[in-house]
Amino acid sequence: MDLGLKDKVAIVSGGNKGLGAACAVSLANEGAKVFLTARNEDDLKNVASEISAESSVEVGTLALDITEDGAGDKIVTAALEKFGRIDIVVNGAGAARGGSFLTVEDQVYRDAFELKFLGAVRLCRAAIPHMQAQKYGRIVNIIGMFGREPAKQALPASAVNAAFMTINKGLSQEYGGDGIFVNAVDPGPTRSERILRLFADMAEANGTTPEELENGFRQQIPIGRLGEMEEVARIVTFLASDAAGNLNGTVIPVDGGMVKGIF
Repeated sequence: MDLGLKDKVAIVSGGNKGLGAACAVSLANEGAKVFLTARNEDDLKNVASEISAESSVEVGTLALDITEDGAGDKIVTAALEKFGRIDIVVNGAGAARGGSFLTVEDQVYRDAFELKFLGAVRLCRAAIPHMQAQKYGRIVNIIGMFGREPAKQALPASAVNAAFMTINKGLSQEYGGDGIFVNAVDPGPTRSERILRLFADMAEANGTTPEELENGFRQQIPIGRLGEMEEVARIVTFLASDAAGNLNGTVIPVDGGMVKGIF
């Protein structure tokens, strides 16, 4: 299926590694021009080089901390200077540490909200006026399953993800009439540096090992394995395209069937 993404311009936050980088590669493989942003400039350059070699599309980068005041405006300005328009925003930045509720410090919650939640808010707030002007836009938020079913050893992530789902739905209601569709994916346990770090935190809180914890997760997943980043990236790419033209405000679980709720 041709998703019609050739020459569309996509900003991807957290595009230096993990799910963000996987999404950038997937979008580029469909012909989209990508603008990557994250804190680590060397990682950004490595991903940009990989994309350019594999897909021969234009790539832009900006290394900055999305928690800084004005970061959203800086990203959008740089992307417009590079490409002249913005069609797609993928919010892929951010993660949260896990651990026992009684030992997780306030700063863990602050960091999670500043990076993942407010980082997305800042970027959307800067990009939406440009999408409104062209009567077209696609925003895809990478959230996470713990927003639907909180995990007791990952409450910072659970709280941030639930708040993020609220923003996802609210923006879809506010701007759908402007041709801006806002959707999200809820990855389940997906093999990445981020989930391995969370497994380590949760294992320490539970007095077990990361390997035992991963095995426990696998037993809860009907397909019997962790997801792969490319599997999440393909759904993100679909949501960024006109093939998903009647989807707005939805959150798609990509979790191998792990979430048990019917909504």
